Amino acid sequence: MGTGVTLSFSSYGCALPRRTKLNTLACRASNFDMGLKTNFYKVLSLESESVGAEEIKKAYRSMALRYHPDACPPGKKESSTRMFIELHRAYETLSNPALRNKYDNELRKSKTMKEARLEFFRETWEAQLHELRRRSDNRERAKVGSREA
Repeated sequence: MGTGVTLSFSSYGCALPRRTKLNTLACRASNFDMGLKTNFYKVLSLESESVGAEEIKKAYRSMALRYHPDACPPGKKESSTRMFIELHRAYETLSNPALRNKYDNELRKSKTMKEARLEFFRETWEAQLHELRRRSDNRERAKVGSREA
């Protein structure tokens, strides 16, 4: 039962591939992948992740007026359009309670993983420094020992 129809739900990153059974759905959490690269709270210039729906709406409206492609100078149209799209994606995610909850969980997980990576790199760096210091001390002792002999 194949079809040539493609369904797309852009705000959720889901699409039904062409020539596939209707009960097969391929989804990507593209909003969340991108959101983890770009913090939606920072995009909307929000100070905290514990803001309410009204604060999110107010921040979005303020930023949307500022970056709307029709209200920007001609030289900044491309960058304003990109920022406006990012603002819209942020608002779309943070204004929907289910999407926001999922985004917040992914953001927390991402922060935890980032902290773990930083800790690993710090521990690795310290171990390397310790080993270099040990080797340097051994060489210094060998030099002092050869001078005394």
